[in-house]
Amino acid sequence: MPITEIRLRNFRCFADSRPIPIKPLTVVFGRNNSGKSSILYSLLLLRQTLDSPEYGQRLNMRGPLYPAGTFADVVHQHFSKENITMEFGVRCSTPVVDCKLDLEFSSGEPQPPRLVRLSVDPGDGVRLEIRRGPGRGGPYELLLDGKSLGGERAANFLFPVNQFLPLIGDEPPRRGRPSPKQDETRRTARRILKEFEASLLGIRAVGAFRTAPERRYDYQGRPPELVDLRGENVVHALIEDGTRRGKRPGELLRAVNQWLSRVGRVKLMPLKRLSPTARLYEVRLRDIDSGRWANFADVGFGIGQAFPVLVEGLRTPIKGTFIVQEPEIHLHPDAQLAMADFLITLARSRRNVIVETHSEAVLLRVRRAILDTESHSGFGANDVCVIHVSKQKDGSSVTRVLEVDQLGQIQDWPKGFMEELTTERMAILESTARQSE
Repeated sequence: MPITEIRLRNFRCFADSRPIPIKPLTVVFGRNNSGKSSILYSLLLLRQTLDSPEYGQRLNMRGPLYPAGTFADVVHQHFSKENITMEFGVRCSTPVVDCKLDLEFSSGEPQPPRLVRLSVDPGDGVRLEIRRGPGRGGPYELLLDGKSLGGERAANFLFPVNQFLPLIGDEPPRRGRPSPKQDETRRTARRILKEFEASLLGIRAVGAFRTAPERRYDYQGRPPELVDLRGENVVHALIEDGTRRGKRPGELLRAVNQWLSRVGRVKLMPLKRLSPTARLYEVRLRDIDSGRWANFADVGFGIGQAFPVLVEGLRTPIKGTFIVQEPEIHLHPDAQLAMADFLITLARSRRNVIVETHSEAVLLRVRRAILDTESHSGFGANDVCVIHVSKQKDGSSVTRVLEVDQLGQIQDWPKGFMEELTTERMAILESTARQSE
């Protein structure tokens, strides 16, 4: 994944989130209302903006992935005069280059927030910046190492109509020979923006609220490739997979069944078309232990909520990013462990997984996987980032990276972090001891 780090300033609950490393498996913990979701929403807000090119260089605040409201709703403590900054570490693969990409937005009410500054810092080269000129609607200008080269025509860059990110051309002919570092910075900036956009477009996501199973499904054709946050099209994706022509039809269904059997002790039966003249399908699941089958609408609610996680996770493209909120919802603890195995397997398959969770079982399985090199070869502490989000006294949130060593142990365990169950067990033992005296 080109995105290696996220830092949010003046976004929602964060005055400054501090750097948040993004690894093959990034697990985000925190109490309710601590600000965990804000990390995910930053990516989803940019993705839904890319999906809506008519917004140009403005954020789509009314999209299906994150209905953000107004600028005052998303800027920290509703200070509309402040700007929001999203900072990303971005890695190019050929050759490997690590850069910083900053996006800054200002209020434009009643219009959506506008991009007012974009900065690419290659670290050891010339810093490139595109920013709005003076005034509310001033034109963009390009700067190299803080020196303005002028507007779009003079500096050879362009914000095309219906496009969020700019196109950056070569250094234009000027008096004297252009600096090699400036030429290299422009080439690097083009690569960074291209890979950053591809990374956002490679996102698939499942939110905490998923559509309940239906008794019948009216297949309308090929399912949309947009992010399916509520899992409304996962069955349509299976129908598409099972009816397509070409190599290995039904491959997705077989992969889903491998994990359904572990998470819910059930398997999908072949999708049943109810009439040759209609596109109505019935989804049935067979219980592995009893052999009995039931309509999808009649199985346990936890299975129906886990189902979109499995389908969308498996549909995430290689090198893409799978974002999921509360994958453990409505699942028994042993099923939560199986779900954690699924997420670990995705991370090992060159997909990138960002998980927001409350599950102690998920964390325990991840820690065990680091130690269990036989069943999870190639998965170690360097592939995992555990983020703890907490609120400060002034109401703003901060993140803390919890270091996980090669033995699966978490260094500097935060006070009160997942101590409730341990405290409860100790209280039971102490009460039992007192009563037995």
